Amino acid sequence: MSGSFAFDASLLAEDCLTTDVAVRLRALEAADAAPMAAGLSDLDVAKNLIAVPHPYSPDDAQIFLRGPAAAPHMLCAGLTVDGAFAGCVAIDASGPSPELGYWLAKPHWGRGIMSAATRAMVDLVFSATSIDKLASGHFVDNAASASVLRRLGFRPSGMVETRSRARADPVRLVAMTLDRATWAAGRLSIDTPRLEMRPPVLADAEEIARLAADDGLPLTTASTPYVRRLDDARAFVMSAIRKRRPADASFCMRLKETGALVGGIGWKTVGPDEIELGYWLGADHRGVGLATEAARAALEAAFDATGAAAAKACCRATNSASRGVLERCGFQWAGAGFLRAQAVGGPVPVDRFTLGRDVFFSLRAWGAAAIRNGAA
Repeated sequence: MSGSFAFDASLLAEDCLTTDVAVRLRALEAADAAPMAAGLSDLDVAKNLIAVPHPYSPDDAQIFLRGPAAAPHMLCAGLTVDGAFAGCVAIDASGPSPELGYWLAKPHWGRGIMSAATRAMVDLVFSATSIDKLASGHFVDNAASASVLRRLGFRPSGMVETRSRARADPVRLVAMTLDRATWAAGRLSIDTPRLEMRPPVLADAEEIARLAADDGLPLTTASTPYVRRLDDARAFVMSAIRKRRPADASFCMRLKETGALVGGIGWKTVGPDEIELGYWLGADHRGVGLATEAARAALEAAFDATGAAAAKACCRATNSASRGVLERCGFQWAGAGFLRAQAVGGPVPVDRFTLGRDVFFSLRAWGAAAIRNGAA
């Protein structure tokens, strides 16, 4: 990638959740100037950054918010902890290599907050843009930043001498890079004998919409999002990217043999120690056991990743194929009810099912799935 890259302004239209329930990324606001100045006026913070002067004033923060942070080549998010501004995570794509930068106010150091925040930003950029490589770096005396970058998958690419505006003397910087392939290999993924399941990226949206746009009764759970139109598929993928993983997770299901998309599957946390399974399968791929194969593997991954004690699911009362999938996974019928279905614009009758973690693992006789979790 060469030249300046312009980010879509909608990338931060909604908050990005992280692996830490207290930590979020959001669009910057004018009101962030005061806490930004307070955080960056600490020399222990400023000395780890190249362009931040010391001391740092509210005027400096306002200039940054109105200028560099608002430029189209800059994706700069406010990092919040329990709703309060605590730092920034940004991608500066003005040069030949888009560059990850970040800082965190000192009261929040040592809690894994920056690891959670930077992972969310890196996931957002690789999932929702065409950027294929990120650069970053850390000063040689900043062990904490080195650890953050290593956990993300960054690898050293060289050493340079540079200056920090908050330091009197030159300082050595360890340059690091992360490419798309390394990032993708480190994500939570699931393999079965016939399927590979990977988190969706925005480039998948057109294929998702095309596969879902059939008129037959879908092999699907009742709570599966409506993704038959491209705009709906794009909105679904962006929502999946912004989720708090692994509490919530979505995957594209592809055939190992051909790479063809066959459907989608995932889970969401719906209560203390409980998840809900959802899936759908394209019309041309039904009747050969793919949904059951995927659902069993996804349940194993969900129980393992979340520690949930139970799973639930529901399907349209008329959808005997989906009911069969759930029963083959060990789900037991738990009653009937109604659920609003986006496809019909109103409530539809559904059957509800539950499955205990212990029951699932006691019944499992189909072999373990290959689950890879790249989270630090």
